[in-house]
Amino acid sequence: MKSGGAPGFTIVELLIVIVVIAILTSISFAFFTNVQAKAKDAKITTDITELNKAIQAARIASGEVALRYVTQSTGTAWDCVSLPSGANLADKTAAAACWSSYNSALDKISTASGQNVRNLVDPIGRPYLIDENEQDGGGCGSKDVIGAFPDKRTQNDWTTTNTVQIPFITPGC
Repeated sequence: MKSGGAPGFTIVELLIVIVVIAILTSISFAFFTNVQAKAKDAKITTDITELNKAIQAARIASGEVALRYVTQSTGTAWDCVSLPSGANLADKTAAAACWSSYNSALDKISTASGQNVRNLVDPIGRPYLIDENEQDGGGCGSKDVIGAFPDKRTQNDWTTTNTVQIPFITPGC
């Protein structure tokens, strides 16, 4: 307050308050962004765990077979991966083949397992990656893999660290 004048704030006091508010806002924004990322990762982990449990139950209920015999596909994810780089997988019209394959696989897993995993989508509203590799090509091949597509998927880089390799079920693998 000015001495001897009308009550009010000096320009220095106002600047200090503005700087403090700006600092608090930037800290809050950084914290909020971190909380959002952790919530997204937690949903992906929970969804993939739920899908993995349903897949294990479906494989056992179907006679302890590889996932490809449950879904009747050797690459559910391929229709998503084959889309051009940067394609919006959440767009059910533009990625119609991707969604058709994904929904078909989830329906078959749900039916075989007795666990409803239909309509399971990642935090962005996209399908999860399901890649049925066991017994692909006649041998043991690679393990079946489920996971989440990266935020910015390209055709050449479509895998992510949020993947789970499902253990072999085929005897001798």
